[in-house]
Amino acid sequence: MKRESFVDVVSQPMFDVPYAALLLARDVAYPDLRPEPYLAQLDELSRAAGAAMPPSSGAAERAVALATFLAADAGFQGNIVAYADPRNSFLNDVLEQRQGIPITLSIVYVAVARRLGLDASGVGLPGHFIAGVQAGAERVLLDPFHGGVRLSPADCQRLVQETVGYDGPLDPVWLEPAPPQAILLRMLNNLRMVYLQVGDWQQALVVLKKLREMQPEEPAHLRDIGLIHYHHGTLYAAAHYLEAYLEHDPDSPAAMAIRQNLTADFSRWARQN
Repeated sequence: MKRESFVDVVSQPMFDVPYAALLLARDVAYPDLRPEPYLAQLDELSRAAGAAMPPSSGAAERAVALATFLAADAGFQGNIVAYADPRNSFLNDVLEQRQGIPITLSIVYVAVARRLGLDASGVGLPGHFIAGVQAGAERVLLDPFHGGVRLSPADCQRLVQETVGYDGPLDPVWLEPAPPQAILLRMLNNLRMVYLQVGDWQQALVVLKKLREMQPEEPAHLRDIGLIHYHHGTLYAAAHYLEAYLEHDPDSPAAMAIRQNLTADFSRWARQN
């Protein structure tokens, strides 16, 4: 049976985020990964959480109880010690190790909450991803990275200030449910930054090609792939991607910088080859 591809899944208007995240992990780091056992783990977590909840509680109380269960009973926690470890961005590793970064822990929370019938979604605050549950007219906001603590809008504004330095008022748009595509793009961008920080050019290229699959019209991905090839010394590939970038976005500041700083290098390389 043909394996479903990552690009086929994320090209759909709506898709299952945990399933897509597992396909992402397979394509980037674990070529033999099978999503089914990990989806079964989410099913089992929902059964255990459901059994631990008071049967007569309302949606808001269940949302908070689930956050407590996942942190205290199931042991999911933020990996503060090794935050930049790429395994924090792979859902299979997060389910196995019970630790991750805000976005992957929120994916776990939302996946289990939905299996329990809660109207849960990811919430993409700038700099810190959280989870939200709609409980009637009430919006319950939770931080799976910090033990599942419940957040007020003021808490959310403080998180944004601490993570990205923004000290203005909270934009209500930030508290709206994050679309599936936005969640996967954020996961990929996290991975891209991690691999670039440690100088793992090959894995950074793999991630950037996944970004191009999701955003084929975004010229910045051509630029970044070209620059990685340039720094890695593969100048033929660098020239190919950077020329394509210059054709797509010729008037950008980055395009002008590329022309000023790299054209001479490519000219010397062409004369030598």
